[in-house]
Amino acid sequence: MNFIIIAVLGNISKKFLPENTGSTISFLIINFTLPMTIFIGISSSKIDISKLFFILIGFFGGLLIFFGGKLLISLLKIKDPNIETVMLLSFTGLNIGLFMYPLAEMLWGIESIKYFALYDFGNSFLTFGVGKSVAEGKGGKFNIKDLFKFPPFIALLLAFILNGINLPEVILSPMMLIKNANNFLIMFLVGFYFNIFSLKTHKKILSLSVLAKYSLGFIISLFTLLIPVDSSLERISLFLSPLMPSAMMVIVYSVKNKYDSELASSYVSLTTLISFIIVFSVTAIIGF
Repeated sequence: MNFIIIAVLGNISKKFLPENTGSTISFLIINFTLPMTIFIGISSSKIDISKLFFILIGFFGGLLIFFGGKLLISLLKIKDPNIETVMLLSFTGLNIGLFMYPLAEMLWGIESIKYFALYDFGNSFLTFGVGKSVAEGKGGKFNIKDLFKFPPFIALLLAFILNGINLPEVILSPMMLIKNANNFLIMFLVGFYFNIFSLKTHKKILSLSVLAKYSLGFIISLFTLLIPVDSSLERISLFLSPLMPSAMMVIVYSVKNKYDSELASSYVSLTTLISFIIVFSVTAIIGF
């Protein structure tokens, strides 16, 4: 409900706020609130390095979805490069942290976050590496050194290095203050660029890409059932992770690089709704 209220507020506000509002919010998210959210969310959860396969599945599963999306986009032969780029961006990584961390904590406790965080680490190479490359017109090719200049990835890396270390309150307190603004800014940005007409105008492209994205995700989820795990929590984390919505960075990249931000917001909103239904349906079916 909070998501809807803030998104509606963002949608209404675009009638009164300056045109560059979205760009300003995107800048704040990339450089401040998202890095703090990533750092605090992961550093505060005890990470088990023996579960390295979570990271590997997150990375290689993400690659499968990306190349599957790239094949689909080439077959669709989209003439508008702005729309083509947005659709390809929607296959570059998943929204695990912002979407699943709070849901996982609510459903299974804070202990469950660490498994999603490990998968998210592998996923981050797609979101912050391949996604950034696609947004800059490089087609997905990127130099890994570029990741170390990107605030969200730097935060992710530091969070793993400093995992389990209790930071002094004088440092943690302002970080928490910045982090707490992240969800509001992201939800506001979704609403600011959401346009129902984008869904109608591009319904064929959206329908096919959403179907492809979740079909590929489901294949990866089925594959994870073959992997031996130690607990039901690990099992459901592995199964659900490939079925997460498209990364919020799709919107941020689209705003920053002047692509079709309304289409990006509409796509992310649609996949968020679908993934929300999937999470609660799977949880209800398996009774966990």
